[in-house]
Amino acid sequence: MPETTHPGGDAGETDARRPRRNVLVISSTERPATALREALGDVDELRVVVPTVRQSRLQWLANDDDDVREDADAAASEIAEAIPANEAEAIAGDPDPLQAAEDALADFEADELVVVTRPDEDATWLEEGRAEDIERSFPGLQVTRLVVEHER
Repeated sequence: MPETTHPGGDAGETDARRPRRNVLVISSTERPATALREALGDVDELRVVVPTVRQSRLQWLANDDDDVREDADAAASEIAEAIPANEAEAIAGDPDPLQAAEDALADFEADELVVVTRPDEDATWLEEGRAEDIERSFPGLQVTRLVVEHER
């Protein structure tokens, strides 16, 4: 997994006035950095997963997702680099955003989960309704949905 470390301190350093924040971002939109910076503030450990939702049904059926996965990896890295965090990791995820979240949470202890989507009317066929499914699937975790009108 590609890893990006941001300056600003060691992973163990946290401001004594606030608890450590480990945030998982599942983003089906590729350019939400400005909205995420505003919503997140300071983060200690960050994992950004961009599900490979931008593929046609034919690509999905044929497992022909190399280009889509490459684009999702690049988008995840771009997002992670734009968010101030002591440690950050960026990866492409499963085409099903719920499965991408489950996979990421299997080995990342998140305190918060932020689901970034386009408005419902702009959703791809792979992401329709999945934000709501994610919100319901992790009852012990703070889940926030961030809708980004226009990719930046």
